[in-house]
Amino acid sequence: MTTGRVPAGGDPASSRAGAILLLLGLVLVSTGRSLGNGFAFDDVPIILENAQVHAVSPPWVYALQSYWPPLNLGDAYRPWTVWWFSLQWGLSGGAPWLFHLGNLLLTAAATLLVHRLALELATPFGAVVAAALFAVHPVHVEATGNVVGQGELWMTVFSVAGALVYLRARRRGALGGPARLALAALLVLAAAAKEQGIVLPALLLLVEWFGVPRRPGEPRLRIAGAAFGLLAVVGAGFLAARFAILGDLGGGPPAAGLAGRGLGERALVMAPLALDWFRLLLWPRDLLAQFSPPAHGAAPVWSAAAVAGILALVGTAVAFGVAARRAPGVALGIGWIAVGILPVSNVLFPTGVLVAERTLLLPSVGVVLVAAALADGLGRRGPRARLAVTAAALLLIGAGAARSYSRQAVWRDNPTLFAQTVIDEPLAYRGWFVYGRELVRRGQPDRAAAMFSQAGTLWAGDHRVFEEWGQVLRTQGRCRDAIPIFERGVAADPRGTLARSRLFECLMTERRYPEAVLVAQAGLDLGATEFQAGLDRARRQLEGSNR
Repeated sequence: MTTGRVPAGGDPASSRAGAILLLLGLVLVSTGRSLGNGFAFDDVPIILENAQVHAVSPPWVYALQSYWPPLNLGDAYRPWTVWWFSLQWGLSGGAPWLFHLGNLLLTAAATLLVHRLALELATPFGAVVAAALFAVHPVHVEATGNVVGQGELWMTVFSVAGALVYLRARRRGALGGPARLALAALLVLAAAAKEQGIVLPALLLLVEWFGVPRRPGEPRLRIAGAAFGLLAVVGAGFLAARFAILGDLGGGPPAAGLAGRGLGERALVMAPLALDWFRLLLWPRDLLAQFSPPAHGAAPVWSAAAVAGILALVGTAVAFGVAARRAPGVALGIGWIAVGILPVSNVLFPTGVLVAERTLLLPSVGVVLVAAALADGLGRRGPRARLAVTAAALLLIGAGAARSYSRQAVWRDNPTLFAQTVIDEPLAYRGWFVYGRELVRRGQPDRAAAMFSQAGTLWAGDHRVFEEWGQVLRTQGRCRDAIPIFERGVAADPRGTLARSRLFECLMTERRYPEAVLVAQAGLDLGATEFQAGLDRARRQLEGSNR
C-alpha cells in the first residue's frame, strides 16, 4: 500500500504561508522563553568548561576529537555539533543567549521540515496538525531548552530533510546521482550531529515502502538499490572513522542498572521503561530530567510494569502490522518511532542513560506523522468529524504550548534544574547526586553531603556517590565519618582506585594503620601499582607504632 498527497482544494485556511506563520508562532511560544536561559547540566562540561569549543577551528579538526573532553571521556562522537558550538562561542564570546537563539532557529527549521514532509504524505490539514503538534510537544523541551540539545535538533533536521529528499526524488521516479549524493551527505551530517542519526537509511526504507506510490511493473529494488548501497558504504565508513578515533563503537559507561547486563537482562530492565516512552510521546504532562534507580530501571526482574511494557510493545507491533495493510501513513509513523528509539533503547547495546527526553525528539516525528494520518482519516468522515478533529487538535496544541512554555524555565540554570529534578522524582538517586555535585561547586558542603546521603540511601550501586560524599566529609576534616562512606564506594566498585585511595588516606589520618595496609595491599593485588608507595608508608607507620 502507498500514501500520496491529497490536494488542498483551494482551502484558504490551509494556505502554505498561513501555515508557516502559524507554526513559527507556535515555535516562538513553546521555545522562545529559553532565550533567557543560561548554561545548564551537560552545557557546563561540553561548552562552558570545554577548551576545544573556545577556539574556532576548521570542522575537520573536530572530526578527530571526542565529543566529551578530554578524549574518550564519554565515548561520544559529534564533530558537527561541537564545531557549531565553537562558532557560537566565537561569535558571542560565550554568551548563552546566542546558543539558545540557535536552538530556537533549529526548532523552527525542524518544524517546517516536518510540515513539508507531512505535506507529501497527507492533506494540508493533516500536515498542519502534525507540524503544530511537533512545534509544541513538551518532550522536546530538554532538547530545545538545553544548549547541548542542538545535537538532537541538528540530527532531526538532517534526518527529516533526508526523508523529504528521498520521497520527492522517488515520486519523480528514479533516484538520480544528485539525490544519492545528497542523501549520503545528510547521513554523514546526521550521524556527526548525534549518533542516533545513523538510522537514516532505515527511515528511508520505511519511506520507500509506505510513502512511495507503487507503480505496476516498476523495478523498485533496482531503482532504490544503488542509493541504499551507497548509504551502506557511507554509514560503514563513518562507523569505521569513529572507531579509529575513539577506539570503540560503544556509548561510554553504561547507565546505572545496565553495567554487566546481557541483552536479555537489559531488555527486562527496559521493559517497564517502555511505558515511559509511551507516556512521554503521547501524554508528556510529567517531565523528568533524570531517570535512574530505584524509581527507574533498578533490576532485571519480572513485574507488573515489565509485563505492561511488553504488552504495550506487542500491541504496537500488532497495530503496525494492521496499519501496513490498511493505513500506510500510520504504519510509516509507527515504524519511524521504533527506528528512532532502537539505538537508545539499551537493548542492542547499553548507553549512558536509561531514558532521556531529548532522545525522543526524532521518534516524535513518527508520532505526529501518525497524527496527520489519523486526522485526515477521521476528518474525511464528514463536517462534524472534521470539526471534532479540529477541536481536539486545538486543545492538544494549546495544552502542549502551555506545558512547553512553563517547562522551559526549569532549564534556566543548574540550581533551578536540579532543585526541580528532586521534586519531580524524589526516588531517582541521580537527581540527588547531581544536585549534590552542584552544591559542592557552589561552596555548600553541608547541603551537598545531605544530597549525597539521600542518593546513597536510594541506590548503592553508583560508586561516584560515595567517592564524592566521602570527599566532602574528608575536606571538612571528618575522616572518621568519611571512612564508612569510602568503604561503600569500594564495595560498589572494587576495581576502582579513587574511593580506595581516599579511604587509604583517611585511615592513615585516623592512624588505623593495619586497615590502611590491607586497603593498599588489595589495591596492589588488583594491579593498581600506585598503591605500592602507600603500602610502604603504612607499613612504616605500623612498625613505628608497634615499637
